[in-house]
Amino acid sequence: MKIIAALLLVSLTALNAALYEHSETSYDREVLLSLDVDEKFMRDPELMVMKNSYAFYQQEKFLRILSDAYIYQPLIKQKIADANLPPALVYMAMAESSFKPRAFSSAKAVGIWQFMPSTAKQYGLKVDAYIDERRDPIKATDAAIRYLNDLYAKFGKWSLAIMAYNCGEGRVRWAIKEAKTDDLSVLMSVRKKVKKQYLPDETRGYLRKILAMASLAENESLMLSASAEHLLNRGSSYPMVQVQAAPGATLAEIARVTGESVSTIKSLNPSLKYEFTPPYGKSYSLYIPYDKAALFRQNYVFKPNKNKFIVHEVKKGENLTAISKRYGVSVAMIKDFNNKTKNLIRVKDKLIIPIVSNKETAVSGDYIVQNGDSLSSIAKKFNTSVERLKNANNLSKDTIKRGDRLIIGR
Repeated sequence: MKIIAALLLVSLTALNAALYEHSETSYDREVLLSLDVDEKFMRDPELMVMKNSYAFYQQEKFLRILSDAYIYQPLIKQKIADANLPPALVYMAMAESSFKPRAFSSAKAVGIWQFMPSTAKQYGLKVDAYIDERRDPIKATDAAIRYLNDLYAKFGKWSLAIMAYNCGEGRVRWAIKEAKTDDLSVLMSVRKKVKKQYLPDETRGYLRKILAMASLAENESLMLSASAEHLLNRGSSYPMVQVQAAPGATLAEIARVTGESVSTIKSLNPSLKYEFTPPYGKSYSLYIPYDKAALFRQNYVFKPNKNKFIVHEVKKGENLTAISKRYGVSVAMIKDFNNKTKNLIRVKDKLIIPIVSNKETAVSGDYIVQNGDSLSSIAKKFNTSVERLKNANNLSKDTIKRGDRLIIGR
């Protein structure tokens, strides 16, 4: 079996050498040199196998990831360029998460840049009951840039900074000390008859993956042959813009003033754990489609603390009646805001509680229509009028159905 495996590796190496004999570009060398990798590494057998895999056998998946990243990739590229970091670092995000802001790992890493909780806190990303900024592609990219700059300052080479990002500073320092050099060809080598390699298999593959992705994503010949040349010109495309919303603003309200769907606004703001902004601070930055910025400025009325919510974690012995008395809101309102049809709650359940001031008998927000509801009964429940409900929700008739989401306006 060992002989067969050896012959297979020799064959693959020969095949890759033949395939890439005439396809190596100046960009390939530029990528390697920008990351402090010797250009001889272009002929690394495993790197060449990986490039061929993405270019030929996994081409459809590779191009689909690039295509699906149209929202975030241009912004990440621009931020990396503004920070004077090597452009190829954008493909770290591709290697980490396929540019998916909701990506998470079994090790509790989250977001496009796969931040662990401790590192997120160290670099200013907020994680609380309302938001997880590791899922904010812009804020997480800013944090990743600061982190990578710190790693580069410690190790002096981008290749080492990349590997430290993957396996930790301590492991890379140990590898350099064990190898008595920071030469990449030594650190990436596979040692025989030892229990522990200089670097983990995952980390060696991680660097190769970034080099391969960076090379292919900017390969004009490959994109032309795959009819994907449009993916080469995304540097100046900005499909979303940042706006300031009031604390506790509902996404339904933002959707209404921009003429967008709640699902679209929600998809652009993956850091929000609920469909409203955190009920603290002076304002909160939201992302909306770029072409809706003018509508937002024209129609949005910034009213601080108009809507306030908290998240209550159910404790042993609590029921909805006790919780409703504690916060001064009705059981029906708590059920409405949490899409519950029954009174059953469990320990450690998290409930959204609308906070009503002493001078108010209702709170603006969203209501999910239940069986038996009518506009008249809903208006009475929230101390408003049928006419206001119709105006707030652009309804021309009094007809509503179970599951409809209504904006409740005073």
